[in-house]
Amino acid sequence: MLIQCTKKLLDELYEKPDSDVDQASSLFSWHANVITINRRKAVVVVNDNNRYVVVLYGLKAKDFRKLNELIVHAIRQTFREEGIKDDVIEQYLETAGTIIFSKTKNRTTVTRLNKACETVQAFDDLLQHDSFHQIEEGIRVSRLLVTDGGNGYIYPNEEMYKDLEKFVGRTDH
Repeated sequence: MLIQCTKKLLDELYEKPDSDVDQASSLFSWHANVITINRRKAVVVVNDNNRYVVVLYGLKAKDFRKLNELIVHAIRQTFREEGIKDDVIEQYLETAGTIIFSKTKNRTTVTRLNKACETVQAFDDLLQHDSFHQIEEGIRVSRLLVTDGGNGYIYPNEEMYKDLEKFVGRTDH
């Protein structure tokens, strides 16, 4: 799984980004940024293919050492709450592989990431202070209408369902 980080997030990480990265399928590729909400650090992760959002909140310096584990767990929990079957989630995570951190790839995806960060900040009242994984926040933001890059609009959660259906080759989720 490729996590393309903003410079701000890369500065928080304790590992150097991998500069020689093969581009993963956009379904397994995400962009991430770190923002501050209510004096706490939050990481917003947005899928490149469908703009689905996963949110981590209340991270401290030591938590960035295990950010890869936290992201995988947050994706698993958020998908579960969305009603996606466990076998589909596990197949997705297994196919995605280990997390590789790299730099962001283009301005369009960074702009989409920044828009998701703004939306997360707008819904700061949904943040749970007792958990890193902000499942409700991710689901809420992923159910908002966004532009598809052309003249249309999409719901990121519905696009994620379609992508996962195509990925596993069946029509139920």
